[in-house]
Amino acid sequence: MRVAFQGYHGAFSESMALRLFDGPETISCKTFGEVFALVENGGADEGVIPVENTQTGRIMEPTSLLIDSRLSACREGMLPIVHCLIARPGTGIGDIRRIYAHPEALSQCRGYLSAIDAEPISWWDGAAAAKGVRDDPHAALVGNEDIARIYGLTVLERGVQDSKGNMTRFFAISARPADPTGDDKTTIYFNARHASGALLSVLRPLADAGINLTRLESVPIPERPWEYGFLADFEGHEGDPHVARVLRTFRETTSFCKVLGSYPAFREECP
Repeated sequence: MRVAFQGYHGAFSESMALRLFDGPETISCKTFGEVFALVENGGADEGVIPVENTQTGRIMEPTSLLIDSRLSACREGMLPIVHCLIARPGTGIGDIRRIYAHPEALSQCRGYLSAIDAEPISWWDGAAAAKGVRDDPHAALVGNEDIARIYGLTVLERGVQDSKGNMTRFFAISARPADPTGDDKTTIYFNARHASGALLSVLRPLADAGINLTRLESVPIPERPWEYGFLADFEGHEGDPHVARVLRTFRETTSFCKVLGSYPAFREECP
């Protein structure tokens, strides 16, 4: 099983891939777009993308790519995110003048980083950052503690994220939709018509069918300023007859509706 992820080896997305799949060959990609392209072109069997964080909320870039893609979410997972301050051996916190981190990590560690007299630098290429830190006694990075093991670095401080309950939700994406298991969730994206009571009319069939709506979130429509689409999660699989009937109604009562995937519901925290 070949599984693509955005980031460098040791990134949290790779950690999630190793938990979702049994002994996968993980493929590092520089961008989320590369992850989608690799899966779409057959260079990887599946991809793993982060879609939501308990501290910073929706992760829009991979979510937007999923909305626009022909791939489907086929699994979900939740991963505790424990950020570490990492530097070369022999470097102390007082020596640090520059701290490299993925933009999402900077957001999740803002409070901790503000208390250190060092410049935070947004850095997407974690492998290059790790190699730079290894050669620079005045640099550090924030990330998964696996980075220290892989690149011969040292963890100076563990758990530097602002929220100790920090977790990220991930999707595995595939060209092949997941089969029903009897304990599934479905994620859809839709645009409600711009009219009074439109959103209520869209959602009412879920309640009428006894389907539990577990999440509803508005997201900006980039090409239409100040207008919003909606992401919704609910219990059931798109192949279930009662869910299929509701989805047909959704398509009739919205200006746009797309199933992003049906997948086994995640029921416990990854170890």
